Amino acid sequence: MSESVAVDSGDLRDGGPRDRMVVHAADLIGRDGVAATSIGDVIAASSAPRGSIYHHFPGGKTQLMTEAVRYAGDFISHRISRETSVTPAEAVIEIGNVWRRMLVNTDFEFGCPVLAGGLARRSEPEVADEAGQIFARWTRLIAARLVHEGVDPHRADSLADLIIASIEGAVGLCQTQRSVDPLDRVIGELSRLCEHAAA
Repeated sequence: MSESVAVDSGDLRDGGPRDRMVVHAADLIGRDGVAATSIGDVIAASSAPRGSIYHHFPGGKTQLMTEAVRYAGDFISHRISRETSVTPAEAVIEIGNVWRRMLVNTDFEFGCPVLAGGLARRSEPEVADEAGQIFARWTRLIAARLVHEGVDPHRADSLADLIIASIEGAVGLCQTQRSVDPLDRVIGELSRLCEHAAA
């Protein structure tokens, strides 16, 4: 499989059959969305026995999709918070580097599974709720880094929202234009904004 959240974060999963299903589900959601990702697709991608899906996920597709979106959220959360010594600008650049690799290595097919989960409210409200909680967690993590650098707490919250919205939008533009240029420009602007936010 091409590099995606599944490949670039092997340290977050032990590689067992259940974990493989979650990882492959996250990859498929990032490519095709929640509605277009079936249990059969996940079984085929993960080479799992058909009967094992309901053994590991008695809640069926909803449980599997929710855990896959949560996994993707943890993947980015890990990168926001793993290096407490780096500045917010450096953390933004690191996230941009991760997305650049994923876009290029999947030929611009892979988007954000968390955003895809959030957009699935009509068919999978529990998955959308999980996505909403993940975005809120990302906001808190980024805002905390900004406050640590001296940014006013009220501005830190709005700046964190701007960072998340800008990166998510840039990924969509990259997929549409089949180029990493929008992401590179957005990351450059965001990193400069973070550098001067405490001034």
